[in-house]
Amino acid sequence: MARTPTLVPGLRKIDLPEVRQAIPALHAYLRECVLDGTLVPGTKLSQVALADQLGVSRTPLREVLRMLQEEGLVEIEPNQRTRVAGLDPEELDEVYASRILLETLALSMTLDSFTVKDQRRAKAMLTSMRRAAKASDFRQWFESHGEFHRILTAGAGPSLRRQLTAYGDRSIRYIRIYQLADPTSWQTAGDLEHAAILESLTEHDGPAALSGLAHHLARTAERVLTDCAPGYEITAVTHALRLVDHQPDHQPDH
Repeated sequence: MARTPTLVPGLRKIDLPEVRQAIPALHAYLRECVLDGTLVPGTKLSQVALADQLGVSRTPLREVLRMLQEEGLVEIEPNQRTRVAGLDPEELDEVYASRILLETLALSMTLDSFTVKDQRRAKAMLTSMRRAAKASDFRQWFESHGEFHRILTAGAGPSLRRQLTAYGDRSIRYIRIYQLADPTSWQTAGDLEHAAILESLTEHDGPAALSGLAHHLARTAERVLTDCAPGYEITAVTHALRLVDHQPDHQPDH
């Protein structure tokens, strides 16, 4: 007697568009399920059972799992067994260290072109984030949060912005875990930090804005790592912060 495949809790059948759009739509759905915790770390994924549960064929599913593997969201073992990737504190440490260095670089490239219109847009995103946090609307919060950071780094070129997007996406999963662990006050510290960065930009204080952004990212990493991996010693973020904050001890001789 054939064994009934184990269903993955929280997944539903999805209506895919035409064939050419099937892979992007399926990828977007499963990616969101990993990021929002529907597919918890360590969940085993049978391609046969998953295809049946989602109501899709195995061909696009196999390609989507490969894409998720490249993003570090799933792990595919040599025997083709697939599982949702676990939480890796060292990865998060290095992701946030990279964000500190790259986002401060991008912000430095934005300072001279940051307009009153940009200030208003950034302020609107802060308002949207506050409303979303109050309503526990995580999706809207992340959209507004991402747009706020994009406004701050808009002066960078497309290649740098793509890297920032990739690192930001890899942070989402960890931040959502932190949000769920602290549902009443997770937004408070970040809200104050975002507002302080914007105030520095409004006052044309570039060094304060750069330092504020670097320390905001460092504190976010610390808060998430303290919750997810309390015994982990933060290393990469500490080094990145020192590089951003570095001041020469003396002026070179001329």
